[in-house]
Amino acid sequence: MANISWIKARQTEFAAYTAVYVLIVFGVVGVLNFLANRYNKSYDATANKQFSLSDQTIKIASNLKQDVTITYWDQPTQFDAARGLLDRYKNLTSKINVQYQDVEKNRTKAIAAGVTRRGAVLIDSGSKHEEAKSLSEQEVTGALVRALKTGDKKICLVTGSGEHGLDDSGATGYAQLKTLIENNNYKTQTANVLQKPELPKDCTIV
Repeated sequence: MANISWIKARQTEFAAYTAVYVLIVFGVVGVLNFLANRYNKSYDATANKQFSLSDQTIKIASNLKQDVTITYWDQPTQFDAARGLLDRYKNLTSKINVQYQDVEKNRTKAIAAGVTRRGAVLIDSGSKHEEAKSLSEQEVTGALVRALKTGDKKICLVTGSGEHGLDDSGATGYAQLKTLIENNNYKTQTANVLQKPELPKDCTIV
């Protein structure tokens, strides 16, 4: 009888330990799920961090004071490809909201938003409205910076003496220079001083 009582006691003790262990496991899983849903972050284990945003982008996002909306306009079949980049922005801060709009289904809305092509990435912050020239971190972050600026920085190139045009993509043209300038978040404008011998008042650099 003593052996039977001892066995039953051991079984009861084992059952109690098992129940406590199961409760602990469920508790840990519940906490992890809560944290995952609240702080929707991803960890990039690749050697070159190819699925991570740059430190500069992270710093800009972490310092946001106002809400920003990034809208991707394309066919729904292309949304998943865009999420690979844009959802990383959304995961940085609650200040960034990312939307995916069907450019065909919402054509009227797209025209009103200034969409001129499929795959357009538009960024809105307050009254500022900017477009990224392509679906890349460099372009999206550049458009984000422009949308956050309270005033535009403008570089004016003086013309009137046979200078080549800003939109001239030839070997002697300035199209590449214009692209480089605008990629650094400046606006560009030409000023013909022979026709009008004064510079625009909004020129930051001449």
